[in-house]
Amino acid sequence: MMTLGGVFERHPKLRLVCAEGDAGWMPHYMYRMDHAAKVHADDGIIPGLSKLPSEYIRSNVRMTFQDDWTAFQSLHMLDQQQLLWASDFPHTDSTWPRSQELLAEHTSHLDEAQRQAIMRDNTASLFGLPAGELSWRMDATAG
Repeated sequence: MMTLGGVFERHPKLRLVCAEGDAGWMPHYMYRMDHAAKVHADDGIIPGLSKLPSEYIRSNVRMTFQDDWTAFQSLHMLDQQQLLWASDFPHTDSTWPRSQELLAEHTSHLDEAQRQAIMRDNTASLFGLPAGELSWRMDATAG
């Protein structure tokens, strides 16, 4: 049976997007995957793979989220490129019409480059969209 790591090993440019599942849970999941791998191999590298499970997650998996304070607090354990913010409008779990207020609160500790990446540029890059130079902010202002 082919493991997800095996798929990423064979197709290193493949990206998997976990949509509408939040992202704050991912650091613990990566830790547990590495822990399980180390039970089967001293260095955690499972035969047939070249990296730890968490390394495949970091390089190949992206996550969408809307109201997930924990995701913004977990950047020291995640690559910010993994995070794709979404409002989830028009679903009932949407942050609209409070999206801007919620983002100001959840991202107050981030710099503008991090906000720009998570709110806009990561998605544009992932899907090859022409994002231009505009700010992620609805009113196109920075700061």
